[in-house]
Formats: sequence, C-alpha cells, structure tokens
Amino acid sequence: MNDGGQEVRRDLVVCQICQINLPYDFYGKKAPYCPGVIYFDDTYLLRDPYSPEPRVVAVAGPCDLCSSIACLDCSVFYTKRFCGKCILENSDGFPSQIVVGIKDKLQQVMRHQAET
Repeated sequence: MNDGGQEVRRDLVVCQICQINLPYDFYGKKAPYCPGVIYFDDTYLLRDPYSPEPRVVAVAGPCDLCSSIACLDCSVFYTKRFCGKCILENSDGFPSQIVVGIKDKLQQVMRHQAET
C-alpha cells in the first residue's frame, strides 16, 4: 500500500537475457513516491517493500543499443544502460573491468538457467 492507503499497482517486466520476471510499479526517471531520486535514464522501478520510508529500487532498464529489457544482473549502467550481450559484442568500447564483470555475471546466469 502507498502512504494514502491505496494499493500500489504492480506489473511485471521480463529480463530478455535471463528471463527473470521482476515486479515494478513505475517506469521512468523519477518515481512520484520518491521525488528526491532521479535516474539518468528511464528505468523500471519498485518501491522498496522493506523500507517504512519511501525508497525506490531499480530492477531493470532498456539497453541503449538494442532496446532489450535487461535486469541489473544482466546489464551495466555506464553513462547509459547496456545489456550484457551488447557489451560483449562491442567490448572494444568498454573498459576491460566492465567486460570481464558482465562476462562473469552472464556465465553465472547461464549456469543457473541450466540447473533449473
């Protein structure tokens, strides 16, 4: 429920890399329930269900290159949001630490998918 006692409408967004379903209740740069937080790009946001104060959690966002929706495990914000696949395909345009980090994350995601 929000501060006014009304139920917060939640939708689901699906990461197009790992296929995880993530709840969100706002898409944009500035959630109305947390006006002090402004994101640089449009992001799928969720009001933090564990905080009594209005706080926001980013759960996913569209890749700036391919527009695929990617969760935070499968993407990186580096001036803009980039999905892991685009980072690996364009690895010359990113610092090596980002490339290595997303490669490790994607390998973990793929292992987890294979186990389920």
